[in-house]
This record gives sequence, structure tokens and C-alpha cells, in this order.
Amino acid sequence: MHPSTIPQLLRGAALAFGDNEYVVTGDRSLTFAEAERESRLLAKRLLRHGVGKGTVIGILFPQGPDFVVALLAVTRIGAVAVPLSTFQRGPELRRALRHVDVDSLIAPGVFLGRDLRNELEGILPELRRATGDQLFLHDMPYLRRIWLVGASDRPWVTDLPALAELPDEAAIDEQLFAGVESEVADSDRMVIVQTSGATAEPKAVVHTHASQVHQATRLAELYGLASDVRTFTTMPFFWVGGLTVVLLTHLCVGATVITLERADSGEMLDLIERTRPTRLLGWTLVERLRADPSFATRDLRWLTDLNAEATPTGLRHGSLGMTETGGPHTAVPTADNQVDLPAALRGSFGRPVAGVEHRIVDPGTGAPVRDGTEGEIWVRGDILMEGLYKKGRHQTFERDGWYRTGDRGYFRDGYLFFTGRLTEMIKTGGANVAPREVELALESLPGVKAAFVVGIPDDVRGEMVGCLVCPETGHDLDPNEIRAQLGEILSSYKIPRKIIVKPYDEAPWLASGKISKPRVLHLLLNQGR
Repeated sequence: MHPSTIPQLLRGAALAFGDNEYVVTGDRSLTFAEAERESRLLAKRLLRHGVGKGTVIGILFPQGPDFVVALLAVTRIGAVAVPLSTFQRGPELRRALRHVDVDSLIAPGVFLGRDLRNELEGILPELRRATGDQLFLHDMPYLRRIWLVGASDRPWVTDLPALAELPDEAAIDEQLFAGVESEVADSDRMVIVQTSGATAEPKAVVHTHASQVHQATRLAELYGLASDVRTFTTMPFFWVGGLTVVLLTHLCVGATVITLERADSGEMLDLIERTRPTRLLGWTLVERLRADPSFATRDLRWLTDLNAEATPTGLRHGSLGMTETGGPHTAVPTADNQVDLPAALRGSFGRPVAGVEHRIVDPGTGAPVRDGTEGEIWVRGDILMEGLYKKGRHQTFERDGWYRTGDRGYFRDGYLFFTGRLTEMIKTGGANVAPREVELALESLPGVKAAFVVGIPDDVRGEMVGCLVCPETGHDLDPNEIRAQLGEILSSYKIPRKIIVKPYDEAPWLASGKISKPRVLHLLLNQGR
């Protein structure tokens, strides 16, 4: 019988693969046995402080063992993990914490050159007046505790020793702890993954233990993963690409995940040479490594992913997925993607993943269309999310359980062909960007009258963010200064790579009084020509 909850999956992995490396970084290696032990000790501490089934816990760690230990500690006792993006800056982080009603935040006090204590006091000024570590904040009404790894002089911090050095909690013995784990059901909420919605509003996707564990189990089999696989990846652990497709699939089979806190190409190559991964996984990863000045001097002959000729787009099956399905909902086994496709299948995004049904419908009427006819892609199945946080089921699903993906495509001979998006959502390097969110950020800057954001086709990242900005009368706007200002309030992947500045009355307006986004795109594509 396959595991269907995180405590079952983790205990099984520790027994079967205890000495295998689970997560490896530049300065630390965590085995499966160590992951079980360290997460158990952290989980006991959380239990002693009142965390229980359903408690919403924010996790803000860079790539590496501490993220994994915190994730496993939270989910193995039935609490709900909220992985938080390390890309987020002030307003984004504040919104993420409040939107999902985080009860407790677990994070390092300092990471990636950031002092989180100062950042938190900046977005939650009430912390400066707090006299104890149990919190009651008007601006964050559900937040009760902030756990920070490392010593702190702030009274509002609940201190945590290094996660690898946590003492045992005598008040929570092994019998009680086993009882807690035994009550975690596959239908319990496991994780809330936040991603950009089609508007500026955040979208918080709720997954159960069953949806995540079943998806990970099936993907591990589909991709042929085994205990001798060693994957070097830059996929962020706080999104489903890193969480489900990497961390949980490797937990299923005892495989190793190799990663770095920072995606520096030289450091990545150093770690690859030292740890000898068997595969690479990450958006534009191969291109970035090959572009490093030291690449030609490296001995990487064993690594097929780096030495194989690049395959032109369309000659191999793609894969289509989303946060709502915990990653891919169409794909093919790795063995089926070793040769070029026949002409009839070029452009294929694979077949349905086990546990997923698809329906192609007329986007206007919702009526199913014939095989080979383009329409909106709908999905349902046991790997589908439970729902969207703070959204009713009737606002999220059709009556019979179908979820509208907003993607366009068609099926032919059992294979899905993806043809684009129905919405304006920009997909850049695997991350969703809502144009309106970026437009609102731009329009909050001094001297900006209006902004219009579009996705620009890009061979490497799929799309990149571009915008037309209109200045207030009497203001001069410099694109580089705009990017620097946006860097204080937006994640780096949301910042426009191409910016055109034009007077408001020279923007491409339609007779209806609306902006022509296709003409904005045309201006950006022809910039500098």
C-alpha cells in the first residue's frame, strides 16, 4: 500500500533509505534519517507551543536542508505549511502572510544578505512596540508567533537554535508523538502554495496530503526516479516545481536533491563537479551553465544533460502543469522522450498524468468540443487542489468538479497540444506574473501617470515582462531608475526587462478609450530597431 500522508512517506523513506543523502548544498548534507530526526525534534517543539492540526505555519528559508526540515516538521503533525517566496519584498511578504492567515512564521533571522528582523519591523511597525513573543497585532490579526533561527535581541522573537542542534522535548514523548502522526489523514490540508492570480490579487492554492503524495508518487514513477538518482536543481522549493516535482518525488524513492541558496553559475559548476549529479533540472539552467566563462575548463564529461546537443523546440514532448495540479498534468515517461518526434506529434505536451481527467470545451459555452478542435482546457482528478484559500467551491470549480485552467489547446490521438493562454497572465521562467499587479506597482512610483504591461515572447524563458510607461506632465522617467525602485517592492522576476516611456496621449489608444495591448507589444518588439 502506497503512503498517502507526509508522516507515512517520511518514516518509510527514513527506514528504507536512511543513510542516503536527501538534500545537499555547498556546505551541508542531510540524509533521510537526519531529515526524519531533525524534523521530529522541531515538530515536538511546535507541539509544545500549541501548534496542532490545521495551524497555518509560514516557512521562509532559502534553498537547502533547513527549508526541508521545517516543511516536514510542520506537515508531519497535521499543521499546514505555507512556503514563502524568498523573492518577495516588503509589501509582497506582508500581503502573503495576511492573506492566508499565518499563525506562526519560521525563518532565519538573517539570510541571503537580508536582515529579516528589520524587514518584519518595516512591514509590521507594531512589532517595535511588542513586549513579548506572543503577538496580537492589528495589522496581522491571526499572527501569534515569529520563530527565528539564531539569537535575537527583539522581544517579539521566539528564538530557535540551529535546526540541526535542537534538543528533545521531554514533554512530548515518542508515544504521544506517534499518536499525533497517526491522526494525520490523507484528506487533511498539507500545504498552501501562493502564486499570482489573473489579476493583482494573490492566489493561494490549497493541497491535501493525498493530492501531493499521490502526485509525487506517480511523477517519480513516470520519470523513472530511483535511489541512485542525483538531481541538481534551481527549482524554488516554495513553488510546486521544487516542492512537489523535486522534493517530494525524491522523498518517495530515496533520491538526492542538490541545490544552492544562490543561483550563481560559477558556484553551481563548482558544486556539480564536486557532487556529481546524474541529471539537471531548472528553467534555463543548462544555458546559464554553458554561458559561464569557466565552462570550457570544467570536466563534466559524465553529465549527459550538459553535453548533449540542444534539441529544437517541438522535437520532444513538452509537459503542461500548474500549481493547482501540483505540477504536470500532462507529460510522458522519460523513456518516451529519448528520440525526435514524428511530424504528426511535434508540438505535443504529452498525455494525461495518472489521476487526471481532461476536457476541452468552448470557452464561451462550456460545451465539450470534438477531438482536434481547440478550446479551453479543463482538468479534474485526485491530484487537483482542494480549492483556493478564501474562495468558495462555487467560485473555483464547475458543479461536477472540473477546474478551468485558462489554457487553450486540443487533444489529438491522446496527446495534448497547448496553444496559449485565455488570460493576460505572463509565464516567465516557470513563474506566473499578473500584468495588473506590475501595473499597479509602476503607477505607485513618483511621476508615473499610467503603465501597461505585456508578455514578450522569449526563446529561453518563454516570455519576459515588458511595459509602456507614461509620465506625469513635467516628469522625466528613466527605465533603469524605474527598475531600481520596483526592486524594493516587487520580486525580481516581475520587474520589466523592457521598458518604453511615451507621453500619455501618444500611447496606442483604441477608439473605445482602452489601450491596445497588441500594439504595446509591437512597440516593445521593435524597440531599438
